[in-house]
This record gives sequence, C-alpha cells and structure tokens, in this order.
Amino acid sequence: MSEFPPKPKNHNVLYVLIGLGVFFVLTLGFVFYSIQKAFSHGNPGIFSGDDEITLIDVKGPIYESDDVVRRIKKFKKSDKKALLIRLDSPGGAVAPSQEIYSEILRARENNKIVVASMSSLAASGAYYIASACDRIVANPGTLTGSIGVIAEFPDASTLLKKVGLHFETIKSGAFKDTGSFSRPMNPQEREYLQETINEVYGQFLKSVVDGRKKAFQEKLAKILGKKASSITENEIFSYIKPWADGRVLTGEKAFHLGFVDQLGNYEDAVKLTAQLAGIKGEPVVRTDAPSKLDQWVNSLLPFSFFSRNSTGFQLEYRFY
Repeated sequence: MSEFPPKPKNHNVLYVLIGLGVFFVLTLGFVFYSIQKAFSHGNPGIFSGDDEITLIDVKGPIYESDDVVRRIKKFKKSDKKALLIRLDSPGGAVAPSQEIYSEILRARENNKIVVASMSSLAASGAYYIASACDRIVANPGTLTGSIGVIAEFPDASTLLKKVGLHFETIKSGAFKDTGSFSRPMNPQEREYLQETINEVYGQFLKSVVDGRKKAFQEKLAKILGKKASSITENEIFSYIKPWADGRVLTGEKAFHLGFVDQLGNYEDAVKLTAQLAGIKGEPVVRTDAPSKLDQWVNSLLPFSFFSRNSTGFQLEYRFY
C-alpha cells in the first residue's frame, strides 16, 4: 500500500540533463555565431576570406543607393581583398549613382580591388559607377556609354484646358514652380535648367576622367605617340567628349576607344579580379545580396511614374 502523501521523487538526474542540454544549445549557438561573424566580417582565421571574391549585383534602374553603399562599406571593413560589381542597368538618378561611385573609390583607397563586370546593359549612371573601378570588363555586345544627363517634365496644359481645369500658383520666386505640368516652360526656365543640366554633365565627365585617368592616358599615349604620364586631363576631356553626347556604345566600340579595359564575360571578370587581388587557384565567389525590403522597393521603382517624379525635378544619368 502506497504512502500518502507520496514521497517526492529524486529529480537530480533530470536537472543535470536539462542543464547539459542548455549548455549544449548555448555552445552550439556561440559556434554558429562565430562562424557567421567570420564569414560576414572577414575576421582573421580559417574563414578570413582571403581567397574570396565578394559579388554585388546592381540591376535595374538606379533610384536608391543605401543598400549597395551599405554592402560596399561592409566589404571595405572586412579582410576580403576583391569586389566584383556586376552591372545590368540603364542608369538612373544622379545622386545615387554618385554615392555608389564615391563608396567604390573609398574601398579602393582602403587597398581593395574592385572590378566592374558589364552584362547586357551598363549605360549612363551604370557606366558612371563602373568608371570608379580598377578595371571594367564588358561583353562585345554590351550596351554602355550613354554619358549624359536628362530631365523630363510632362506638360498637361493642353489637356487641362480642354477639361476646364486651371491652377492658381502663389510662389516666392520666378523659378519656384519650374517644371510644373500645368503650363508650358518659358525660355528663362529652359535656360536655367539647361545650365543645371550642363553643370551636372560636367560632373559626370570629371568623374569619368578622375576614375579612368590612367586608362585614358595609356590609350592616348598610343594614339599621340607620347608618354602616358605626359597626357593632361584637358587632352583626356577633349578625347572623350565627342563620345559623351548621350550616345550608346557597344562593348567592342567602348573597348577600342578606351572606355572599358577588357572584352569578356562574367567568368573573365572573375579571373581578372582574382588575378589583380593575388588570389591563387579557383576563387570562391560569394554574393552579397540586398535585403528583402530593398528588393521589394527596387521591384516597384521602374514601374512607378510618381516614385520617380514626385519632386517635379529629377536629374538622371539614364539611358533613354
């Protein structure tokens, strides 16, 4: 006959097993965390990433730069040596293109190797980005170039007049409503905007010359029969400007003119990146992908007219 109340059972063994289980889980979590940190930040050790190439894709219209800049900065802080920028883009807004360009230069100043690999299309703002890299590799049939600046403004004044809709505008200055879709642009506004376009176009040219100065010096040295070091920036400007009128260039044409360094596909770009970075053997290419939120936002931007023109004035490095 059992005692009442029953004697408490001995749970010591159970407590020990639970304690061991918690310890095992915590240890396993710490190990996985350490591995993840090693891979993502290039900590010294067996996961230093010295034989890795980080791949960043820039696809579609460029209307934001935060995610790409964040990923380049992460690469710059790591122990990894080589970055491959894969471009398949018609370009986009001016400021995001300039921000990505600047971050690539900062990575190079930190003794990193950065190579641009052009896919089907790497025009305007995408070429702007590529010009910041150590080398540019393009397919013969790649469409690139399209160096120029564009701004578009819809004029719905005729339509508004037909439907009897009229806008009353109160403004602080003559140019405050420049680009309004409710009326045609006047000559003074057109002149003012053209000056702005020309200024930003000059920034584009200067960035290309700054980023690819050595490449163009070597190209002009062969053409002019001079030492590469003696080629001035003014000579480079004079050489590239006839080709920087917004026209698109094939990869083959761009190569012969000196706008890209090598003809080849993605695999050729990987080999060149590994060579420049001193990576021996077959390199590991590890893709640093954008966040899910950025992927979703970017998927919407090309199809949203208002997302691109909500300010009424958007300067773009874009292949039309």
